[in-house]
Amino acid sequence: MRKNEADHNEYVDPFSIQAKELALSFDEATDENDLDRLEAILDKAQKLVLSENEPSQAYLFYSMGTVYNDFSKLKGLSFHESVKKRLYLFRKSIGIIEKEEYMDKLYEPYMLGFKEVLYTNYANALDDCGRKIAAIDYLKKVLAINDSFGMALGNLGRAYQHYASLEYDETHRDIFHHYAYKCFVDALKSNDPNTHQEAKKLFQSRIDCYDSEYVDKVLKPKWNFSQFSYDDPDEYVYRKWCLNHGLFLNTLNDLLVAESCFMADVIQLPDMITDINSKPVFHGMFSQLKQEYIYARYLYYKSMGVFAEPLYADKETYILSYTDYAQYSIRLEQLKTSFKTLYSIFDKISYFINCYFDLGIKEHDITFRSIWFEEGGHGKNKYQYKNTLDPNSNFALATLYWINKDFYDSFEDSPNPELKRIKEIRNALEHKYVKIYASFADPVLNDISDGLALYISEEELAEVTMQLLKILREAIISLSLSVNIAEKPKREETKDNLIVPMSLMEYEDDWKI
Repeated sequence: MRKNEADHNEYVDPFSIQAKELALSFDEATDENDLDRLEAILDKAQKLVLSENEPSQAYLFYSMGTVYNDFSKLKGLSFHESVKKRLYLFRKSIGIIEKEEYMDKLYEPYMLGFKEVLYTNYANALDDCGRKIAAIDYLKKVLAINDSFGMALGNLGRAYQHYASLEYDETHRDIFHHYAYKCFVDALKSNDPNTHQEAKKLFQSRIDCYDSEYVDKVLKPKWNFSQFSYDDPDEYVYRKWCLNHGLFLNTLNDLLVAESCFMADVIQLPDMITDINSKPVFHGMFSQLKQEYIYARYLYYKSMGVFAEPLYADKETYILSYTDYAQYSIRLEQLKTSFKTLYSIFDKISYFINCYFDLGIKEHDITFRSIWFEEGGHGKNKYQYKNTLDPNSNFALATLYWINKDFYDSFEDSPNPELKRIKEIRNALEHKYVKIYASFADPVLNDISDGLALYISEEELAEVTMQLLKILREAIISLSLSVNIAEKPKREETKDNLIVPMSLMEYEDDWKI
């Protein structure tokens, strides 16, 4: 690492000259469509990365990730393999760059500039494979660093525009188009040198697709949102926390703005066409999924609180303490229960999908992984599914498909390492023995562990549970949108038929006692 002598603040550039030179070489070879040179530089980068310092490794992983997008065009690499490589390499880079030691002010201008391009390209890879909500989250991170970063603004506009097409609520659809338009306009106005001309043309073409009357009436005027107030200050603090962390089951919580009227879990299933004798089983299943998510979210929130003294139910319990800094409390049990409840929702989403898409999977074989297969059982008990899922024909199903791949598929040497850890924790919580310890015990943990428990710090468990909250929110919203996509052809086929509407009664807040 070297100091920038021209900078009076003496910031340190953590990226090596070799890593940056290779990145420039990648760009030049891409501009020239020189496949042979790209492959030669990639081979050189793969060898160099082993000998570089960590920030330079992150730089090289990022550069290699961008190349696999070019390979899909120049080399004929399949979309599937290209996305897997990009996700893997970008995550390797992010895993390094987000380490605490690289948050130091000493590296700030270099790290922030690098994060802008890294997060933007990672978001593009996520969006390409269907992870739109996760992509939006990373683009919002970029704009929190630099609100005039043109590529992030334009790509966020594209994400919002596509999101609008998936929405079944007309008002929400208009709001997403409004912010898509604003992002495109801001991207073109930004004069950001990182926004290349081809991207500007694309953003302009997205603006041009709107009807002029729609632009004047919906897209240009400032959107005036209703302002909600709460008599209970504790409720307001809780809802504001959910809003700021993007945890409401409400697509509007993915917008750049955070309005009080977004502080509600309004997502539901769209109108569905069924046989007149059918019962609204899917709405019932979806309502239960929502309630379990809301319960897990609230447990997590409560577990983050610090009490002045132990809860009365935690007193006089006569728990023995071993010298391994293990912690015991109802508050930590709330955190563990939140984690387990969230993880269990995956199988319940699978049960919904098996029933709605009539896959014909036997009940004991239904898992979040098995719904993507074509057959179930083993040996003599093997059987073909009645129907199979096609993520390519339903964008919201593709979201669920790639979430599944994150947990179970090997992108390179392992699945997403963070989600692999989540699986390990879940298995231990459900079937084994877990001890939550204070983080200050990290340095001595190997010497004092009992040899049987899975040890996890409270900070790590809180972090992975927050990850699950975000992933399950994305999954539940995508489940609703996938049904909307699947219902569209049914509506078209029956548009000339007599349809008898059936309204469902809303479950009132006052009944929740």
